Amino acid sequence: MFRSLGSSLISLFIVLLSGLLLLFIWTGSDSITFQRNGMEGDRTLADFADAQRKESMTKEVPDEPMPDKPVEASNVNTVLWLSIPGFRTDYVKKADSPFFDKIIGEGAETKKLKPMFPCLTYPSHVTLATGVPVEKHGIPADNFRKDGETVNEPTDASLLTAEPIWVTAVRQDRRVIVHDWPLSQNQSGDNAATHFLTDYDAKLTDQQRLDKLMEVWSADKDEKKVRLVMARLNSINDAGHQFGPRAEETITAMTALDKTLEGFFNQLQEKWKDLSNPGDNLVVLITTDHGMAELQKNINLPQLMGETMNKRADYVVNEAVAHVYFKDLPEGEAQKKKFFDAFDRELKSKIFWRSYSKEKLPPEWKFNAADRIGDRILVAKSGFAFTEAKSDDGEPVFEPSSGPGLFGSWGYPVEDSSRMNGQGIIWGFPNGSPASGDLGEISSLQFHPTVCKLLGIEPAKDAKGEALSVK
Repeated sequence: MFRSLGSSLISLFIVLLSGLLLLFIWTGSDSITFQRNGMEGDRTLADFADAQRKESMTKEVPDEPMPDKPVEASNVNTVLWLSIPGFRTDYVKKADSPFFDKIIGEGAETKKLKPMFPCLTYPSHVTLATGVPVEKHGIPADNFRKDGETVNEPTDASLLTAEPIWVTAVRQDRRVIVHDWPLSQNQSGDNAATHFLTDYDAKLTDQQRLDKLMEVWSADKDEKKVRLVMARLNSINDAGHQFGPRAEETITAMTALDKTLEGFFNQLQEKWKDLSNPGDNLVVLITTDHGMAELQKNINLPQLMGETMNKRADYVVNEAVAHVYFKDLPEGEAQKKKFFDAFDRELKSKIFWRSYSKEKLPPEWKFNAADRIGDRILVAKSGFAFTEAKSDDGEPVFEPSSGPGLFGSWGYPVEDSSRMNGQGIIWGFPNGSPASGDLGEISSLQFHPTVCKLLGIEPAKDAKGEALSVK
């Protein structure tokens, strides 16, 4: 029954729909009208669009915040390069040095930092900075002759005959602070470091040097951040020289330096956001010019050579290296040759050193800065050091405990004394160290190109050493 009723309703609906369709076709669409009943305040579409356009023209749009000044690209390195002269490879282990233990554990180290000859403060520091040996950078010793005049512990940067890293960096638009690095004083020219010292004050403690460095760095408000910072710390070197490399006083100095550096880096980490751009990393290099060897005996060179020979020669001594400069030579080639032969026989008769003419220097030393080295170069055997000192009563000094009191010495070729090898460390924050683990043997020639790699610049033209593997 329900099925029949549903079918009837569907049929009725179809009939009515058909009727309406026939009526529309018969009468046309003219008789059908649609009417819009507007409401008060209603607007046409055209009126609405026009109103929207006028509103958008008069509406105030808040300004987008703009930076006060251009921001340098983030995620770049700043390099802090600290030199600790005389930093022997056994000092971290012997001293109470938790900060050094920490940064070595978080970074990388070498106990085989191999300096070029001679292992002396000034030539070794200049080799580190330039990436070239003495024959290129022109600083053969801490004290040497130039144009007939003796230069002692020079501070005049114009003496360099190779480009140091601070010039390389500035030349390629990196800002630099360099304090107390040998030959970094008295800079001039368009590519001088951004901040440097005019002289060297040997009396300052390591803490005072770091305080002065932090003061200069913090005061630099240039929108372009400083990208290379270099400094030298001398407490280990001074203690080893005075008391001896293995003395308790030297190990105590190492412990004190550990605490000093920990305080400095704690302060630096607190200030880092002001010294850098967001995302920047500080890469810390800690290197040394050379290690230290125990001094057993002083060699008083004028005393050993005797009055006859001394009339024809001047000496400039540097720990294990001495330069002999001839003077007042006899006239005539035959007489000169006779003198040279006699002088060389006298030199070779001594057991304390090896003697070389400029022409016979070992080629691997790359030492022949011809106009600044002696006519003869004497290299002391390990444990001996040259001096010209005399005691208060005018007698020549031989014992380290008398006269200058020097118990630690340097200058020997690494091949003669493994103690000339030094410690090196790489560390970094806040993004971590760019290297880790044992770095193996490293040449001092590798640091200039490594710093350039970290700074994203090209090394100086003669700095052909292989950069370390850093990221």
